[in-house]
Amino acid sequence: MMDCGDSCIKYILFAFNFIFVLCGLGVVIAGVIIRSDFNDYADLKPELASQISMLSTPLIVIGAVIFIIAFFGCCGALRESHFMMNTYAVFLLTVLIIQVAIGVYTFYELENNNKIVEKFYRHEFKNYWNDTKFIDAVQKSLQCCGVESKNDYSQSNWNGTIPASCCSHDKMHENEFCTSNIYQGGCLEPFIDVIKGLIQWAGGLAIGVAVVEFVGVVFALCLANSIKNAERRAYRV
Repeated sequence: MMDCGDSCIKYILFAFNFIFVLCGLGVVIAGVIIRSDFNDYADLKPELASQISMLSTPLIVIGAVIFIIAFFGCCGALRESHFMMNTYAVFLLTVLIIQVAIGVYTFYELENNNKIVEKFYRHEFKNYWNDTKFIDAVQKSLQCCGVESKNDYSQSNWNGTIPASCCSHDKMHENEFCTSNIYQGGCLEPFIDVIKGLIQWAGGLAIGVAVVEFVGVVFALCLANSIKNAERRAYRV
């Protein structure tokens, strides 16, 4: 039998695992949201799909693993199994280390990612008239025009024509051009901010969940030790 303090640890750990279950679901949902929010862009530019997948897929996988481990921890706490609690602590610590590594790497590579996104967007804008869908989608969704400003369309390659996606007219057709109500700001900075915001959010979420998991590891090891001591006392009796 465990004493009152050990029983408290048991139920606190059970409560933490319930939080882990919610955290796991939250991480999965975050990955799904990131993937769904950028589906339109990824469909238009397949090369973006791999970048989005590199961010969303690990979140979905880690979230699912957290959910399974948390369920395992709940069972171990309720059954007062020394083996299950130690196994749970090892699995949770492994996931914690992976999450922290992903979070740190994400923030470390943030500046480099910005340069990659900028290079990609400038390339797509340069080839706008060969494939207009991606740039049009960005300009419509972010309500912007060009790379730095609408003046980017005044270059000789575009003969000064500004596409309908740069206008705030709701009823303009895709093959029409803007003559008024043109978005003044460029799209590069807002587009980078959107990508950077998602990366920061994902990295921060991974580290935040890792902090909660660390507390869970400590409680799991304490409970496992208490269960083992209780088993030893019972054996001696």
